Amino acid sequence: METSSINEKLSEVLKLFLLPNYNVASTTYLDLLLTHIANSLTKSDDQCQIIKDYIEKACQIWIDNKPCQPVTVFTIKLIGAIGKNQNYFDYFNELNIYYKILDIFNLRRDDLSASVKMAYTTMLIDIIGHNSGRKWVIDSGIWKDVIKFAQFNHTMYVTRESQKFIYQLLINESQNIDLCTEIIKKVSEPLINDTHGIQVHTALEDLYLDQTRVLSTTLNLITSILENILFNNLDNTIPNLLYDIANLEVRIKALLEACISTKFLTNIHKLWVLMFISKLKFGFKTNENNETVVSQEAWNKFHVGYCYLQTLFISKNYITELVKTNKFSLIYWKKLQTVQAFRTPETKHKFDHQVVVSMRLAYEARDVMLKEDLPLELICKSCIEMVLEVVDLMDRDTAVIPFQSMCHVLKNYVTSETDSNEIQDNGGDCRGEIPYMSNKNSHDTSPILLSALRQNNDNCHQAQYSNGYNQIQCMKPPNNLKNVVRKSILDGDPIVDTPILLSTLLHGVAVMTEKFQFKWSDCVETICVLSLAQEVLNHSGISANLCVRALKICKLAIENFMPPNLALLVNSESHMNNIGPTLYKRLHDSNWEVRDSVLEVLMVIANISETTYPAFQELILTNKLLSLVTDIAMKDGESYVRASALKFIAIAVRINNLWNKELSSLHLIERSIKLFSEESEAIVRKEVVILIRELYVYRQWPNTVFDTINHTMVVAAILDLHWEVKINALSYWHDFIKFQLTEQGMLDGEFPTVTFSKEHKKIVQLDDKEIKNRLNKVIQYMAKENCLGVLLVTLEDESDFQVSKSAADIINELKCLLLKYKFDQPTQNNTCLYSNPCNSKSNSSCLLKSSESSTKNNEKDLSRIIDDIIDSNDSSLLAIMYKNSLKMNDDCVNEKREALDRISKITREQFLSHILNTDIDAYINERRNWLNTYTVSYNSILDDILTVYAQTDTISMDCY
Repeated sequence: METSSINEKLSEVLKLFLLPNYNVASTTYLDLLLTHIANSLTKSDDQCQIIKDYIEKACQIWIDNKPCQPVTVFTIKLIGAIGKNQNYFDYFNELNIYYKILDIFNLRRDDLSASVKMAYTTMLIDIIGHNSGRKWVIDSGIWKDVIKFAQFNHTMYVTRESQKFIYQLLINESQNIDLCTEIIKKVSEPLINDTHGIQVHTALEDLYLDQTRVLSTTLNLITSILENILFNNLDNTIPNLLYDIANLEVRIKALLEACISTKFLTNIHKLWVLMFISKLKFGFKTNENNETVVSQEAWNKFHVGYCYLQTLFISKNYITELVKTNKFSLIYWKKLQTVQAFRTPETKHKFDHQVVVSMRLAYEARDVMLKEDLPLELICKSCIEMVLEVVDLMDRDTAVIPFQSMCHVLKNYVTSETDSNEIQDNGGDCRGEIPYMSNKNSHDTSPILLSALRQNNDNCHQAQYSNGYNQIQCMKPPNNLKNVVRKSILDGDPIVDTPILLSTLLHGVAVMTEKFQFKWSDCVETICVLSLAQEVLNHSGISANLCVRALKICKLAIENFMPPNLALLVNSESHMNNIGPTLYKRLHDSNWEVRDSVLEVLMVIANISETTYPAFQELILTNKLLSLVTDIAMKDGESYVRASALKFIAIAVRINNLWNKELSSLHLIERSIKLFSEESEAIVRKEVVILIRELYVYRQWPNTVFDTINHTMVVAAILDLHWEVKINALSYWHDFIKFQLTEQGMLDGEFPTVTFSKEHKKIVQLDDKEIKNRLNKVIQYMAKENCLGVLLVTLEDESDFQVSKSAADIINELKCLLLKYKFDQPTQNNTCLYSNPCNSKSNSSCLLKSSESSTKNNEKDLSRIIDDIIDSNDSSLLAIMYKNSLKMNDDCVNEKREALDRISKITREQFLSHILNTDIDAYINERRNWLNTYTVSYNSILDDILTVYAQTDTISMDCY
């Protein structure tokens, strides 16, 4: 029935598109409609017939009256979507539909709009997936149009789709050598016919770029073809055709040498790397062990191409491009390995290691770096960023190399106060035997990123090459060279003078620590990470941004147990003793992001102190952090900081030592409840609710305090405007129920056969009757504290599905427990569930009796009560929650009181009747399905298009 309705509506909508002067302001609706049609084409023959009729009529009507552009774009894409099926394509081709579309919309013009070009290219990509579509594209010569789209670079999206069409056509027709040759000739034509000479004047860079605009887009197109075909399969001959027809290697080499513009260089850089990587693929052969290996000849060609580019960039002072070469090489090396695992003739060194070592800053660039006036800080920053761009391609032992380099450079930013972390430089290899850090002087002599910047080129020389590392040894300068001293960017006060590099460096250390979680066994530099970050933090001139990044490193170092005493789980003198005063100081920082970052570190410390490293508890107590953070939670001017402070306190209240020595005297429950009632920011209120929950679970309180807590949690669950606050409040009520069940003897989700009765001061037998009696007491107490009302009202919360889902989970858990112990069945003395409620403190075994009629009455009353509460929420909750800030009158308080009074009227009979006679899961699934589809469902999209057309003569869909 639903499918029939959709077909009727689709037919009506498509008829609208054929109307003269029909216009659409936005294509978003049409894109959604196209998605639904494409998904249903294989499921409904009726819809396919409707679409075929529409396309045939459109080709007749639009010969004279062209549609608006959105409908044009929609129809072209629709023809492509249905043409994916070869049978439908053949049907349309027999009717000459594709040629008609070309003529109607003049699709072979050069001045098409970007959206029409995009739709046209998308249609062609759809139909070249089968032989019939490719034959039509080849016979009609349409592929030449798409090459022009790619070379004239109308928009990024059109260019990208055009490139996709070309390389997919080449892949699918790779056995058709004549066609592939013709396509490659057409693609390479601007490169083959290029007559521009050597670029000599740097000032004319923009003019050169304009002159070579088509050449640049052609090079990008060739790069795209090679990149997507080279790694498609092992047998594809297209790369060889491309090299031979375009004489690619010679031409690209000439362009590289003639180029003086780094902007133009980006068009050929990746292409050259692909070319020398392809040498490896062409040299694949199988050895006697049936392994794929690279021939020595191919390996030599690869080596020559790689070294040529490195040498060329050094001669041109292109330092960042030098590093980018290594980045591209690693990316394509890994991609080639995924196509076919292979080994190289060079077995002594791992290519991944060599590439990453070079990315630290290749030592062949030392002379350039020291002699030329280059922006060293920005170059080094770019090097780190490029390392991070390929961090996902690195394995653990490869990642150690840049990580230790960053640590050494970071050491050069700070001055050690003690020799406790002094380490000798012993060298290392690529597999993790790490060169140690030396604190004997402020200059780093290890083979690392930027070490060249620390030393005088005339006074240093390469001492040895071992295990893939170029190691540099500083020699005492001759007397005649003593005055030749080159200033380093890390001299003076680098934290103040070169903050850009330091910021990137701290970020790099954090990213690699977070991803690989290095331990001292992987990299000995990890033991110094925390102390280095602390020294950065203690610098008086540090900016807020650097402070935040240094604090993140502190957090990660502690979290990953990097400091020596944490790694060994011993309490000893170390930099850990100084972290407390540093954090205390930074909690007073004027920048809120710094304060928030400090609190994140404290949360990690508190978590570790609870389970693994109790010594941190003394650090927290000694530095008076608990009282300070509590004041921040209550008074800080930034809501994010208040929320983070509350998170820390919520962790701390679980720790007995912290509670007994300080937290118990801070009046947390009273201050938290007051903060919740006055707080206007939801991000803070949700954390307050969590704190109150932790205080309820882990600490003992008098009954009067429990009443106040329960009242606050009712308000949070029912009256708050934010869904996360409500969910956290429901989490409290979940714990409340579990606690009451535990009080009645339940252990691990079930009642034992015997238990100790606090009421009778003796061990009692738990038979069915006694268990039902105890469950009844729990339900009674839940009703008294308005827990039942909270669960039912939040279950039907129409504004927040997640709230409803959380309530349903709690109710289902409770329902399963009641059914497990047959709480819905009469007892032996015929007393049934639904009777008059008994007092929660009574020993009576009455279990509620109700007739069918009373159940219906209960349901009606319940629905009315819940509707009243929801209605009151809609009209007055905003005023209630913000009455303090908006200075509202007492009417708000009265509205709140009335809502809570209605909650209290939900009885245990109504609650039990509702949950035991309702399929909660079905209710939640129905709501979930509705939410997932109500805005973008097929039916709703069609309805909206028809409704908008009916309401106004000018069709507007800007609402999306």
